[in-house]
Amino acid sequence: MAKYTLPVHPEEVTKRLFLAISKRTKDVLEQRFGLNKSPKRMTLEAIGQKYGITRERVRQIEADGMSRIKKSQAYSDLKGVFVAMEQYFDREGGVLKEATALGSLVSHPKHENHVYFLLSLHDPFERFHETDSMHDRWSYGKDAHEKAKHTLEHAVGELRRTAKPVSEAQLFEVLTASSHAVTGSAVAGGALSNWLELSKLISKNYFNEWGLVEFPEIRPRGVRDLSHMVLTRCGKPLHFSDVAIRIGKLIGKPVHVQTVHNELIKDPRFVLVGRGLYALQNWGYAPGVVRDIISGVLGKNGPMAKEKIIAEVLHQRFVKPNTVFINLENKKYFKKLADGRYNLK
Repeated sequence: MAKYTLPVHPEEVTKRLFLAISKRTKDVLEQRFGLNKSPKRMTLEAIGQKYGITRERVRQIEADGMSRIKKSQAYSDLKGVFVAMEQYFDREGGVLKEATALGSLVSHPKHENHVYFLLSLHDPFERFHETDSMHDRWSYGKDAHEKAKHTLEHAVGELRRTAKPVSEAQLFEVLTASSHAVTGSAVAGGALSNWLELSKLISKNYFNEWGLVEFPEIRPRGVRDLSHMVLTRCGKPLHFSDVAIRIGKLIGKPVHVQTVHNELIKDPRFVLVGRGLYALQNWGYAPGVVRDIISGVLGKNGPMAKEKIIAEVLHQRFVKPNTVFINLENKKYFKKLADGRYNLK
């Protein structure tokens, strides 16, 4: 997170501004914004209970205090601080995730509440509460929030149509095209990065691939999705114990081998293609035992010579040729023709 230095430290700004209000009002504002010994921001109701007044009265005291500060000489004298904050937001795209804005404007987290207070005090700044799709955020500038919001909505739609993870470069191509579609002009990459931080719907996976959190490849839900992610990344069949090892490396903690095996057995996305070896069905591997594969080959091609049947089955299963032949000799399912070829019974 890049730091941005204000001309006056936020804590010093707050102290000077509070000289314009009464002690009681100062105490209320300090508690509302977590500016005293406790960094916790207190609710109107909690403060009201402390003073034996209604939450509405606390709200009035807060509003009056903010109004007096904005009319004070100290506020005018410190105009440069607020201009610097506006310039920071302008440079970064106009809308910032709250954690980013607060963390960038101070050198230590203990001062972040002072930035929060200053943003709340200065009318051009507007705070938006988190939603199902976006994090808590602050906005500055005409239409900045709507541009960011609609750009992200457009990008989400494009990623949903793509329906698979993309590289970071591809993601920013989507974001750039979306911003142009929404705003009618190009938006700088740094601003797009900040807008991206706002989204709860777009994220990256363990391999730095980007997509929607609804994609199992982006936010895997349990061992099955992690197994699918590992096999997809590997691109070839793996033994279930190897899958378990790779998942452990991926998430930074060991997983039980038997748990992985059990989940692979249950999920139709995985196909057992050899002794403990699993592949993905979407790679073209048909489910079933060797006998089922032979049946599928003969059902598709008709009578075939033994050697050709074995070759076809070995494309689907990692077994010995003799295993295929033993299954082929099962007279309950297959028959040998007079010319030496085999067919379904």
